[in-house]
Amino acid sequence: MVSVAPIGLGRNSPAYNPRVSIDAATAAGALVETWHYLASAVPGGWARSNGAGVAAVTRVAVPTLNGVWVQKVDADANDISDLLDQVAATGLPHCLQFRPGAATHLVSLAASRGMTHLEDIPLMVSEDPGQLNAAQAVDGLMIRELVPDEAPLHARVAAAGFEAPPEMFLQLMTPAVLATPGVRCYLGEAGGQAVTTGLGVKLGSNVGIFNIATPPEHRRRGYGAAVTARAVADGLAAGAQWSWLQSSAEGYRVYERLGFRTIEAWPCYASQSASIA
Repeated sequence: MVSVAPIGLGRNSPAYNPRVSIDAATAAGALVETWHYLASAVPGGWARSNGAGVAAVTRVAVPTLNGVWVQKVDADANDISDLLDQVAATGLPHCLQFRPGAATHLVSLAASRGMTHLEDIPLMVSEDPGQLNAAQAVDGLMIRELVPDEAPLHARVAAAGFEAPPEMFLQLMTPAVLATPGVRCYLGEAGGQAVTTGLGVKLGSNVGIFNIATPPEHRRRGYGAAVTARAVADGLAAGAQWSWLQSSAEGYRVYERLGFRTIEAWPCYASQSASIA
């Protein structure tokens, strides 16, 4: 078991680079690239891009796990409609997420397909790792990196944290996904219990953070912040220069305290109903 001893990312660390400055277009590109990468790693999943965005399918019957993510504010509606057609053909519930600058014509596209607005999802970035050390120092918490065969441990804790059926995460987070280069998965334990989990995906100069989850009975103790900080720190140690995530409402203040800032909020529209092909 690996202790959650802080990884050295102080101002004298080579990984510390406060001069990195990320704009919205760069963050959007990282989001789309990572969705393409992860969906392709899920058994039975696929991803296709046409330059305006990516169509990604995991085959998990949750709208936000299949859909189209649009990185260009000037994306042609016909190009996005083509991607949506490919996703809709699976019969899976799906979503359309896009940058706020593309709102007018893509809102119309979503409406024409009977899709409904779920929420605006904050896309947050962090260029300064200065607060990671302190966040990892939680009394009694031990964080270890999981090997691929331990994927079910992550899936079950994530399901409890998101208060979702375990089957959903067991289908999504398989040993094959955890074995994908750049993917690192973590389990936090305290008092002999699994109390938090999370995932980091390092691609190029960035590390994306996913599935940060703490079951309700273990919240408000700093566990979610600690596992987030560990995932970011490991990504930076592996050569990333900045990190990003899409935040839930519940986790937003936690990520702000870690130094993440909202660069833009992406409207998310979901299909009304669908049968699974």
